[in-house]
Parts: sequence; structure tokens; C-alpha cells
Amino acid sequence: MNPSINDQKLLAKRRRKRIVILEIVTVIVLLASTEVYFDLLDRLGFISHDLGYDRAAETLFRQGLFVQERVRKDNPELIGLLNGSAYFYDDADQGEKALPLIERSEAICDAKFGPKDPRCAWTASCKSLIDDEIGNFVEAERLARESLPILETAYGKQSDLVATTLNRLGLALEGQSRFPEAESTFLEALATREALYGQNSESLLPVLNNLTRVYTEERKDREAAATRRRAANISANRNPRG
Repeated sequence: MNPSINDQKLLAKRRRKRIVILEIVTVIVLLASTEVYFDLLDRLGFISHDLGYDRAAETLFRQGLFVQERVRKDNPELIGLLNGSAYFYDDADQGEKALPLIERSEAICDAKFGPKDPRCAWTASCKSLIDDEIGNFVEAERLARESLPILETAYGKQSDLVATTLNRLGLALEGQSRFPEAESTFLEALATREALYGQNSESLLPVLNNLTRVYTEERKDREAAATRRRAANISANRNPRG
């Protein structure tokens, strides 16, 4: 048999083993606490996605959603998992799967907490990103703007949730060709992440790339070259196991 086929079978077997182990761990946690269970699935799903194990990540997210359908469809502890699942599908360019998930999260928020709750504000921020991806820029801007003051009050202006929402607001403004406003918003998001994580953090890369696009549209060639170079330097020095 071809050695490469053997290698592929071995890798597939290892992937299945990882998924089975994750399923066993999460079921054990479910028996202990529903809240911890959903939180663990959300975290493990993102870790798997970041490591490139998208199949395992999708398995984790789908497992959580499968369980919640049989436990309690309006469980407020499910909001984080729904948001995480929606983000995963949006990042995988599967907006048709992301939108119904974030809308379910929105419905739970509306029924249980109201729009002023930080969890609902973060859900609105997540939906802003999905609306931006499908070209609904005006709605994306509205959601980001409405969620920002709530997140700032709950977590502080120097928080990752605020920086991320500013970045999403910048995307909505960029989508409407309001480039000076987008530039200002991206710079605010960049400054917040720099204060949180330092000048060479990988978390700066999305904002730097967004700024480069906006600078290019504004024909600010020197600024675009600087942000492009900075992003390239961070990428070159990033942890390969990241």
C-alpha cells in the first residue's frame, strides 16, 4: 500500500481520537454543570479553530447546539455558545449558517435580559460583524454603535470587547465608503489593543490590515505602506504554534 495513504489513514484516526476525547470530556462536564458545559464547548471550539482543527471545532459547536435543543431552547447560558458558533461559521464564509444562530441568541437576549444587558450588547456586536459580511452596512453600524456604550460601561473603555466592537464599527463605515470615519475608528481600536497587548501582538493584525485598506482607498500611500510593513513584521515573528 502507498505510504502516503497509510499516513493519511493514521492522521484521520488521530483526528477521530481527538474528537472522541473531546466529546467524553464535555459530556462529563455536562453532568456537573450546564453553565460550565456550554462555556467549555465555546472555549474548546475556538481553540480548535485557532489550531486549524475546524472539523473538531464544528463538532464541538454542533454538539452544544444539539444538547441545548433537548435541554432548554431559551437557556440564557446558551448565548455565548450561539455567538461563538455564529462567529465560527462567519469566519468560515458560511454566513447562511451564522445568521440564524446569532438571531436565536438575539431572541434569548430580548426575552431574558433586554438590549441594555452586556451579554445582549456583545450579541449585537457579533451580529454587526455578520451583517457587515452580508453587505448590510447600515444595520451593522447601528448595532455596533448601540453596543459600544454598554460594553464600555460594563468592561471599561480599555477592554478587548470594546476594541473588537470598534473594529466592527470601522468595517461598517468602510463598507459605506466613509473612509475618514473608518480610519479614525480603526485607529481607536488599534490604540486600545496596543494598550492591552503591546505593540507587537498578533491581535493587532486584523486592525492593521483594515487600516491598510482604508489608507489605500484614501490614497495615503505612505501610511498604507507603514501599516502593511508593520503587519508583515508581526506576522513574520508570530509564534508558529500560535
